Amino acid sequence: MGFISKLRAAWGSSQSASMSKRNVVLQERWLHIAQPAFYGRAYCSPNMRWLVGCKGADNNDSGSGQVILVSYVEDLVMHELNSFAHPRGAAVSNVGIYIVASAGDGSELEGEISAIDQSGNQFYRKPYHANVFNIGISDCGRYAAVQTANALNADADLFEVIDIKHGSLVFSRQPVTGWPDDYIFDVDEQGELQAVGVGHKSLGKFFYARDGEFRDQQLFQDARLRIGHYVAKISAARELLQNTPTPDNAILALYAADEALQEGAEDRADWGGLAHRIRGQSYELLGQFSEANEAFEQALRLNPKLDTQPTLRKKQSSDKLV
Repeated sequence: MGFISKLRAAWGSSQSASMSKRNVVLQERWLHIAQPAFYGRAYCSPNMRWLVGCKGADNNDSGSGQVILVSYVEDLVMHELNSFAHPRGAAVSNVGIYIVASAGDGSELEGEISAIDQSGNQFYRKPYHANVFNIGISDCGRYAAVQTANALNADADLFEVIDIKHGSLVFSRQPVTGWPDDYIFDVDEQGELQAVGVGHKSLGKFFYARDGEFRDQQLFQDARLRIGHYVAKISAARELLQNTPTPDNAILALYAADEALQEGAEDRADWGGLAHRIRGQSYELLGQFSEANEAFEQALRLNPKLDTQPTLRKKQSSDKLV
């Protein structure tokens, strides 16, 4: 039986009455193992051959969590590790190498990533003085992506790509797109990284070059303006007018603000008020001052604390009196 046939048979057995015959059972995103007894969150390799299970400590005090690697098709537990303080997630490659994000036991914000091979050997680790929020690993198991959460130190809000095979940092920078749903590693035939992509289900995929330069700024901005959630549309329109307040960009911002209001922002004092302020600023740039005043008034009705740039409107009114 070929690998795909074995995989389908194993998958089918986990969803039927015969799954009780297996030692390892995957149900949705949870991993059940009879021996050794384990129940925890499951993380799957892209080819579905490998599973990593993570389970926190059994109590709320300081203690070690449990991480386990499984070859799912062979129904075989490769190893289990009990040395992680509060494992928070994992990512596993197509070759069985995986990374684990864990939190420390102290009261201060801290996190760590560890890279482990099929035999259970930890061959790379890196601590952070911030929570590790997102992680990803390349299919080949050589590269890892890490994003940290907010903190009051230099480790806050970082996006890093690491060559875990050689223990070297590829690049470190602040993320442009926020928290992605997945990472894409563009690797050549020699195993060298060419680019790293971040995937957002609602927006698309956007790429950083190997040196960390964000290559798709325009593409990302356009996606936020056109197809993002209304919060993304309003945020992108505001940034567009702040950075490049031209008539052409005013048209783009106006369209995005109008769509955001139709999609639910009108029901929110904060985002709705901001959307109407963007409309007012856009109309000002287009020289449509009557429409601008009306938009600013709508913004203030929703949120009286908003700054609606009265200086520009006063200038327009005084021009009319001359």
